[in-house]
Amino acid sequence: MVIEDIGSPVLAPVSASQGLAPSAPLRTLQRNEMLFEAGDLKTHLYRIETGAICIYVTHPNKTREIIEFALAGDLVGMGFLERHATSARAVIDTKVSCLGLDEIDRLTAEDASAKARLDDAVEREFAFRRDYVTDVGASRPVVRLAAFLIAVSHQNENEGRDPAVIDDTLECAVVAGYLGVSVGCLAEMLVELEDLGLIQPAPHHGMRIMNMERLEALADEIADPLLQSDLPDKQRLLPGS
Repeated sequence: MVIEDIGSPVLAPVSASQGLAPSAPLRTLQRNEMLFEAGDLKTHLYRIETGAICIYVTHPNKTREIIEFALAGDLVGMGFLERHATSARAVIDTKVSCLGLDEIDRLTAEDASAKARLDDAVEREFAFRRDYVTDVGASRPVVRLAAFLIAVSHQNENEGRDPAVIDDTLECAVVAGYLGVSVGCLAEMLVELEDLGLIQPAPHHGMRIMNMERLEALADEIADPLLQSDLPDKQRLLPGS
């Protein structure tokens, strides 16, 4: 649903604070105050105590598409990207508890609703990233592949693995679907990167990045910070993998 104005929500339910860490700081938002904006680094998870939050995306033509109204007891700010892909604005006076990002596993293990919201957020961010990369890099699909390989490399480095090695645990069909290309096109792009001296096959490992600087320069043709966010970890695989 695309709208010009957020408008007024339905009445929000009363506070639901079960499962909160006792020391979780409370943040108060006035009506229309932003909780976070698309592109902001994620610093906390937020649980709504009272009030309501509108989660939406803003299109290039400045219209807003509402994703949902989150009410008391709901967790917002979840997903696998390190930056928010959506914006969140209080539609009435609202209070939220600010939880650590590392609380996500505990919260989703204890609450089936929170787990479902996390799954929805991951799916939404996956679709956003895939569609954005496809739009921006449409004229050069190999740029999308370079950005993908750099993102995987950064994830490997963050998790203590060799950033130059891209292992073979990601299936070609999954990667091709993520990039919005056919498996045949993916194979052709890998050959192109190999011919450029940027990658080479690594027996028993998948492939090795041979020139990180040049691959990053190619990936930087897509200059959006959301696209450089970490990919899902081992517990949050790409949808369809």
